[in-house]
Amino acid sequence: MSRNSRRYRREAEAAVAAANDPADFEKRSGEEQLTVLEALIEEARTSTYEAINSHHRDFLSIRLHGQDPLDEVATLNDKYGLVQSTIDPSAHKSIERLDAVGRALRAIVRLAKIHANLKDIDDQILHGDVAVAASSIAEIGEFLSELEDDSPLLVDSQAVDLLQMQYLKKRSALKAELDYLMAEMYQINDAGSSVVEMVVSYCVMSNYDNVPYENPVMLGDLFFALTNLDLYRDKMDLLADALIYRWFIPLLRNPSESLAVSKVKLFATINIGAYTASANNRSSGDEAGVTQSHCALVRDKWSTVLDFIRDEMFHDVSIDEDHTVVYEYLGSKLWTALCPLLHESLLVPLVPADIDAIGDAQHMVPLLELEERWLELGLIADDQLSIKDSIRVLLQTYVSKRRRDLLTTVASILATDDANTVVVGGNGPVTDMLCDYALSSGGKKGSSAKGGKGALASTGFDEDCDSSLVFPRCSISVHAQTLVEFARETIGFTASSDEEAKTAALYFHAVRDAFALYRCLMPCQWSAALLADPKRAFVMYNDCEFICHHLSTLGFRYQEKWPHVLRASATFVDVIAAYRTLSKACLSPLLTRLRTQIAQALGPSEWLQPRWLSSMIGSGDTLGRCYEACEAQLALACGIIGQVAHVGAAHLPRSMYLRVLGLLADVAVGHVSRRFEEIGSASDSTARALVRLATPVAALEDWFRSSTSNFASLSDGAAHRGSLISKYCKEWDSFQIQIS
Repeated sequence: MSRNSRRYRREAEAAVAAANDPADFEKRSGEEQLTVLEALIEEARTSTYEAINSHHRDFLSIRLHGQDPLDEVATLNDKYGLVQSTIDPSAHKSIERLDAVGRALRAIVRLAKIHANLKDIDDQILHGDVAVAASSIAEIGEFLSELEDDSPLLVDSQAVDLLQMQYLKKRSALKAELDYLMAEMYQINDAGSSVVEMVVSYCVMSNYDNVPYENPVMLGDLFFALTNLDLYRDKMDLLADALIYRWFIPLLRNPSESLAVSKVKLFATINIGAYTASANNRSSGDEAGVTQSHCALVRDKWSTVLDFIRDEMFHDVSIDEDHTVVYEYLGSKLWTALCPLLHESLLVPLVPADIDAIGDAQHMVPLLELEERWLELGLIADDQLSIKDSIRVLLQTYVSKRRRDLLTTVASILATDDANTVVVGGNGPVTDMLCDYALSSGGKKGSSAKGGKGALASTGFDEDCDSSLVFPRCSISVHAQTLVEFARETIGFTASSDEEAKTAALYFHAVRDAFALYRCLMPCQWSAALLADPKRAFVMYNDCEFICHHLSTLGFRYQEKWPHVLRASATFVDVIAAYRTLSKACLSPLLTRLRTQIAQALGPSEWLQPRWLSSMIGSGDTLGRCYEACEAQLALACGIIGQVAHVGAAHLPRSMYLRVLGLLADVAVGHVSRRFEEIGSASDSTARALVRLATPVAALEDWFRSSTSNFASLSDGAAHRGSLISKYCKEWDSFQIQIS
């Protein structure tokens, strides 16, 4: 050791010795006091680190449980205050030294307090002082967060890490103790029994190992500890779920269920009996059984549970002063879950079916009294009175109920497995205003002596009334017909008074929701059938087009039914695009699959290497070995087209039927036409054989007759039929050239 180091050490020891005498410390100058304080802080820092390392390490190599440095560090605060009053404010260097000393002192004080608190927590938990232990844990957490901002030169990182690890251990130990206390104070017994009961113990005398506490833990101590550690939310959530699903909901569904409360000096019990698993499955929507007396019984039973919560679950706890946050959180959690159930199970069923009886809300008084009881007990605030608000706007509640009932009916109808269809459009049994208008404006009915069909033919309309204003004749599902009828009837409920604008708006949105229900339910319900069954895909396409037809004019037709504020905006035109997309999505996959199936039936996909025409064409027996196979393939492909055409002719509109038939026939016609084109010239016998082979393809022309039957009386009916084939089957003209 050098001479200067020994001299500095002797001076520091002398300064420390002198500092132990308060009178001598006060006699010194400000600079001398600051030097002495720096030496004392270094000594306190060393002793603090020694105490931390000796007490909190798992494997101790120094003297056990060194002296507690908190008292020593506490005296330094007084000396620091004395130095502050002595130092000249104009001495900048001294002020900077003093600030550095202050930061170092505050860091050491935090370390010493953390050490002292950690050292006592185990004893506090063992003695039952969980509230004190929680306060110590919360204070340690604040000190550790402050130490994270200090410079590494002020505190040793290893000591801080050691304290952090011990803090986590002590916090976990206290949390485990609080979990045990929570389970002991709120015991719920329902295993293997038809009676569910909750036993609330006002205090706990011993810990998990049956070691008696020196100070019994009370409910207030538990709430204080949970609040300080910010654990009350999880615990209150568990209590709220137990109360909701084992008491409130059972009593809501069956208010005649037995409910009993008993109290003794140390605990209280609430039980609900004869509530079995089968009762849990009972529907809460039995509106026929909801009466004023039913609501009054629910009010009384729920009030009993609420009183038990206030008086027993928070026994001897001042809600207004202590633990208000815990109590209000539990009440808000309960009300948030139960208020919608009250609304759906009691309030909505009590809304009268007759709109003229809405003014009488006397039968809803029990619900208002129940909500007031929640408010009196402080479980909810004034801004949470949703029952009162719903009754205040009872007319809208009535419309909401009506809307819910209507949508429920529509959803139940759409969800049925009903494959029945009905013919609409043209001269079908179901017509509409636009169809009648188009027929009457296109020409005078009765101008033909033969009546209906002759009149249609003479005016240019076929059986499908192919006009831009008329929906063509086709088959739609009963679901789509029901949906459109629902829309018409619902709009008919609206009044023309401006005072009912909100009511009309709710009806308007009910109709829009019904159309959205169809788009959501039907594609999912028939997802597999749409790809495999042509009838289902065709009918689904017709449904979408039928709905689009009515959506385009639904708002206009019933414009006079809407209030003035809705007449400009109440339209359904914006929904048409979604249904157009749905109609294409329903039909396109089926047509793609059918075209692929026809191509596979015709043979390999390589057009230049057809299986049914070998390279031997040109000889006299060209088709000798493959004629039967080729004939079978063509018959199979044309048979697929014929089956689809048969279904399409019965269900699709004429224009869409022709398009579908043309798309499918184009595959077979184009296939044969290209084969003939590749052959070039052939002998007469080969040509006759090839024409005979293509007979099933040529017979596809007959399927277009069903769409032109109304032109049979016209002299140019055959010519018109031929033009339709050429229009919708692009390969037909080339095919005709090859076989002619």
